[in-house]
Parts: sequence; structure tokens; C-alpha cells
Amino acid sequence: MSKAKMIKRMYREVHSLDRRLLPTTAVQAVIDSIKPFINIYFSARLITLLTQKANTKEIITNIALVLGINIVIFFLASFLNNYNENHRMMLLDLENKKVEEKLYNADYALLNDSVFKELLHRHEEAGKSRWARLPYFMWTTLQFTRGVLTTIISFIIIIPLLKVGFVRTGDTFFERPLFIVTIVAAIAVMAVVILIVASKINKSYLEANEKYAELDRIFYSFIDILGDYKTGKEIRLYKEQNLIDGIATQKILTDGEITLRKISMRTAKSSSFIAILGALVGFGMYLFIGVKGLFGLFGIGSLVLYCGSFMQIISGIMMFANTLGKLKEILPLARDYFKILEAESTMIYGNRELDLSNGFEIEFNNVSFKYPKNDNYALKHINLKISNGEKLAVVGRNGSGKTTFIKLLCRLYDVDEGEILINGINIKEYTRDSLNNLYSVVFQDYKILSLTVADNISASDECDNAKLYSALEKANIKARIEAMPQKEKTYLYKDLDKSGVEISGGEAQKLALARALYKDSPIVILDEPTAALDPIAENEIYSRFNSFVENKTAIYISHRLSSCAFCDRIAVFDNAELVETGTHNELISANGRYAELWNAQASYYLE
Repeated sequence: MSKAKMIKRMYREVHSLDRRLLPTTAVQAVIDSIKPFINIYFSARLITLLTQKANTKEIITNIALVLGINIVIFFLASFLNNYNENHRMMLLDLENKKVEEKLYNADYALLNDSVFKELLHRHEEAGKSRWARLPYFMWTTLQFTRGVLTTIISFIIIIPLLKVGFVRTGDTFFERPLFIVTIVAAIAVMAVVILIVASKINKSYLEANEKYAELDRIFYSFIDILGDYKTGKEIRLYKEQNLIDGIATQKILTDGEITLRKISMRTAKSSSFIAILGALVGFGMYLFIGVKGLFGLFGIGSLVLYCGSFMQIISGIMMFANTLGKLKEILPLARDYFKILEAESTMIYGNRELDLSNGFEIEFNNVSFKYPKNDNYALKHINLKISNGEKLAVVGRNGSGKTTFIKLLCRLYDVDEGEILINGINIKEYTRDSLNNLYSVVFQDYKILSLTVADNISASDECDNAKLYSALEKANIKARIEAMPQKEKTYLYKDLDKSGVEISGGEAQKLALARALYKDSPIVILDEPTAALDPIAENEIYSRFNSFVENKTAIYISHRLSSCAFCDRIAVFDNAELVETGTHNELISANGRYAELWNAQASYYLE
């Protein structure tokens, strides 16, 4: 997409997010542009009145008028500046809200795509800046418009002066039209040079920002490491402080100082060159104004007016020149934002509602699957039926395909070969809500949010307390919640509430289990649900497992094979294949992979 089209799209996006910001920004630009000329004009007028010996009343009237106009303009300018600054900052929240909606509705597979993850990373990095993406773009729009309007107004004011310049008053260079032509040409050249130099300065800043973004990531990663109590043990026991400090000194201080020195030198040289160029052009313009004034072609008041307006020309050119260069920084950020919003979900859901009145049967029919951009199969030729009310244990070594099996079952990914059927119908024909309502899952990488206990368990702003405490009791964490300061209304962690309660890993896992039980779906899936629990708590979860799931279908993934005894059937995965199915006794007797895993674990308890 071309720059012009991208800029147009950004304006449309701003207008769709906040319909008031564009017009108020335009009004602010007009007022900010007019503001300096009010004092320039009235200063010139007062000088003219004084030189013409005007009466006191007229002079006082003009003074009162300029004071009144300044008060009104100052109030409007301050109000619009604060208003627009606040709304520019709100743009960032509105942007992020759109991105959040996109992420929620996107395919799970898209979230695991390396290209998409890099887009999200850059989006997040840009969001850490106060002037990010659309807010930065609107600030740049304001400055650019101010610069253009200031330059136009200045040229309009000095048009009479330019006309005077073409009046030949003598034979010297300063009295001939060539003088004003030279000055106008010099101003044009200066404008072009400023544009070029400003672009280079902004490019240098962009390079520096990219370098510092990398250094910032290193810096904050060290802060996270040093401030995290989980890593604090290793840092102290292995005395890693010197290692971390050495890297921080080299990467952040040394490299950062070198980068800053280079950028400072470039900026100083460029700014000095622009200042000298502006001074030379200004000297020529003042010389021209002075010479023409000496010939009596205009009065002292006009002299003040023209000098002030000329200075505004230089200011205006500098203003819009600086903003033009910033597009090189803004446009890539905007492209990332729009790419995130445009990322397509490839999963297509049907319109069939799932009918569970007569139970259900799930079938994996010759299913094979590879993760995106991966040549190796995560699952190969899986054939398995899961009956209504069945308790199925899924076991196998790490990387054997157990969790992938669950992700396909929940349709977080689509299969590459074969099909998954529910009641004989392809899973793709059902609505998204039908499938989501079918499963209650506790994944290995579950997340407990920094919200209240009730919010976490109900996953909603509405909570059935009786159902909540029933789920907490089944997950063996009811007593802990009742002991909290505000019971189920207590915030977990301190991110959103300073009085929030910190919980252990085991307690967090019990809450994740309670959340799955509260949802009360027909199928309960537990992926290593006791990994963070102590042996006593784990044994209690196992002994009460049947009461948890009651008449539901349950799928249980575990590395601890002793927990499989209460399951109706066991599915054994190895190297992405389903190698065995059967009861515990059948698989032990078969002396296959399950028996091998069982005997390996049993040996630790028999020694």
C-alpha cells in the first residue's frame, strides 16, 4: 500500500474510533497558527497609531481589543490542547480494544503463527511509547497543519512587501527586483534543505529508537529476572549477579552511550547547519526590509509586521519539515496494526447445533496433523472412539502427542488428514458455541487472572454462589477461599488491587480445576491437573475424581500411571501415534509400551 493510501486509511481509522478528534485537531491547528500573528499585527498597528499621533481613546481601544482576543485565544488553545491530548491518548486504548477483539475471535492456530506473533510483539513494543501509532500520527498531523498554515499566513501578510520588492528604486543590487528574487529563491532553497536535513535527523532518531528498543527489552528482561522471587534463588545460589551486571553494562551502558554519542553529533551538526542557513536567509530578509524602509516605501508599523511574519515563515517551514520525516517511523507501526486486524481466520464453522439429548460419540477417523511450518507429524493416523460417559486416560512420554490430541478434540486446530466426527457428523459442521459449550478443560498452561475468585471461577460478571462453592469444595479449596478477607470477592494477586492475595501454584491449579467444574460441560478434560499438588492433595483429587465428573465424559492426561486405575480405558501415545488402548490390566498383560512405562515408574517405589 502506498504512503498516500496508508495515510488516508489512518485518517479513516481515527475517525471511526473517535469522530471528534479530527475536527477538533483542525480547529486547534487554525487557532495555534493564528495566535502569534495577533500580537504581531496589533504590535505593528499600535506602533503605527503612535507614530501617527492617534488619540488616546483609539490606542486604549486597540490595547483592550488585543488583550481580549488574547484571553479568548489562550483559553481556546489551552482547552483544545488538553482535550485533543487526552483524546489522542484514548486512541491507544481504542486501538488495543480492537486488537483484543481480533485476538479473541481469531483462530487459535493464528496465535501460534510465528509471523503473527512477531506482528503482535512489534505492536506491543510500539504501545509502550506514549506517542504510539495513531496518537503519534494525530500529533504529527497537528504539527504539520500548524506549519503549513503558519507559512501560508506569513506569505499572505508579506505579499505587499514582495510587491514593493519589484519596484525599482535605483541602480544598486539592493534597489533592483533581483534582490527580492534572490531572497525568495534563498527561502525556497532553505525550505528544501530543511526538509532533507530534517528527514535525515528523523531517520537517525528512528535508527536510535530501534537500537534503544532492543536495549530496553534487555534492560526490562533483567529487571524482571532480578525482581522475580522465582528466579531470585538461583541468582543468589549461583552468584549470577556479576554475569548479569556485565551483560547489562556492555549492552545497555556501553552500546547505549555509543549510540547516543553518534546521534547527538549528527543532530548537533544538522541543527547547526539549519541554524546558520536560517540566519543567513534571515539576515538577507532583514536587510531587504531595512533598505526598503529607508526608501520610505512603508512605515515603521509595517516594518514590525513584515519582520515578525518573516520569522513565522521560518518557524512554519521547520514545523512541517520535522513532521514529514516522522512518517518513516509512524507508517511501519500503522501497517503492523492493520495487518493484525486483517489477519484472516481460516477455520469455518457450520450452523449445526449439537444435540446431546441421546448422548454422543466422538470418533477420530484416521486423523493426522502437523503444526504450521513444521515438517514432522504431531499426530499420525489416529483412530479412536470416545463414548458418552466414558472415563479415558491418555498417557505417553513427553512429546508423544497427548496435548495435541486434546487441542484437535476441542477444535483449536483443524486436522490435516482424516476427520473428527461427533455423532457421525464432521466437527466442522457445528457452530463455534456448540463446541465451546461441550468441553470444560484444565490445560497444563492454565491462567488464573488478577481478578476476584468469583470472576476467575465463573469466567463471567455473573456468578452463582451455590454452584461456585460446590466447585470449590470438589476442588478441595473451599476452606482456603472462605479464609480470605472477602471470600469469593477477594482479588487474586496484586496487579489490580493492592489488597489482593498471593496464592501458591497448587492453589492456582485447584482454582483452575474448580473453574472447569463450575462450567459444568458434558466433557471434562484434565491435562496434568495435579502436577503442582502435593501427594496428599493429589491423592484426594484422585479418590474424589468420579464425584467430580459424575455422569460426564472425562478425559484425563497424566504422566503418573497410578492415577489411571479409576479410568474405564487407557489410550497410549508414542511418537505421535496411538499404539495401545485397553484397561490397565489388559495393557499390563500385553507387555507393550504401557507396561514398559508402568514398570519404569513402579521401580522407583519398590526400591
